[in-house]
Amino acid sequence: MTDAAASARPAVAHQGDAAFLAEVGGRLCGSMDTDTAATVIAELASPVLAERAVVLLPASRGRWEWWSHVLDGRSTHGKVRRLAPSIAPVLARAMFATQPTVRVLPQAEVDAIPGTLGEILANCAEVSVVPLVAANETSGVLILARSEPLAEQDTHVVREFAARAGAALGAAAVLGKARAAIEGLETTLHPAELPSVPGARMAAFYRPAAGPLQVGGDFYDVHPRSDGTLLFLLGDVCGNGPEAAALTGSIRHALSALHLVEREPQRLLDLVNQTLLATGRSRFASLVVGSLTARGADTMRLALGSGGHPSPLVLRGDGRVEEVIIPGMLVGVTANAKFGQEFVELRRGDICLLYTDGISEARGGPSGDEMYGESRLHELLSSCVGLPMDTILAKVDASVREWLGGNDHDDIALLAIQPY
Repeated sequence: MTDAAASARPAVAHQGDAAFLAEVGGRLCGSMDTDTAATVIAELASPVLAERAVVLLPASRGRWEWWSHVLDGRSTHGKVRRLAPSIAPVLARAMFATQPTVRVLPQAEVDAIPGTLGEILANCAEVSVVPLVAANETSGVLILARSEPLAEQDTHVVREFAARAGAALGAAAVLGKARAAIEGLETTLHPAELPSVPGARMAAFYRPAAGPLQVGGDFYDVHPRSDGTLLFLLGDVCGNGPEAAALTGSIRHALSALHLVEREPQRLLDLVNQTLLATGRSRFASLVVGSLTARGADTMRLALGSGGHPSPLVLRGDGRVEEVIIPGMLVGVTANAKFGQEFVELRRGDICLLYTDGISEARGGPSGDEMYGESRLHELLSSCVGLPMDTILAKVDASVREWLGGNDHDDIALLAIQPY
């Protein structure tokens, strides 16, 4: 070690213990992932507790991952081959300890550490290790390399530091698992890309409510059939967030299987209703299920079934907006629910639009609490004759955003279909 480094060697100042530990808690509470937490722990430990500090955590494939910080301000990160307990017994025991006890690593164990990490810990008077424990489980260890032995009266500060660091790593690990679960849920539940269907154009828009998930209670799906017909659906589960997203997955998966054995939307709604009731969940959904059949050039027939959902709209080529009123009860409330069904003919230039109540019930406007309403949506659609469907959906979204004026919004989903 250089003379400059020796002159700057750390000393645990007893009068500053409380302030130091308070800083530790303040900085670590914002660590949202393991990498950030480990980096901050090493930076806090050096130079206050040691000239060189290393956070060492178990990694996959027989390795350890480490984050280091040294007196001159350098931070490094890497992985190293895990040492067998027979080679490094003190370090191995520390990795499974349940208390933040400070132990000195024998020189033979320090010398056995390979690569860059071994170089960082070389040529120090004392290398000690303390477990980083959270909820009686060890996340990893903190290694402190000093130019002089740690005084016995200073070990309590190291233990208190390790306890806070272990708690931060434990919390970061939990958050990491939650983030991975959320990402997996989003991947599974996010609406799939619309398929290409001969004779029909489709467009969709989806925007979940603000929250940790990028999916929510609104959903849509399209399932082409081998005979050229098409199942399409759009729905809204009560509420939003993870529980609502999980139920949307149940409904979508149920319909992806049920439509193979049943074509009528009214009957499909009844089967989905029975499926939801059998799960025992208390949540319910509104839902529109449609079946598309081509009727020659430029014409298609839609069979539409509804379970308590906002009425589908048809924008005719001459600018008229027709509301397709379909009686039907919410899905998942009662075994005696009744669902209606109506038929609609679409010709070239016509568009059928399905939407969720995140549009019509968006609250904003001059008072800040007025609903957007169906009439505004009808008026906007009537001005969109001849526009591409993607443009129409974008105009609807822009209009609703302007109406909200920055207010929170519910999940929003739109699905449009037209013949060509």
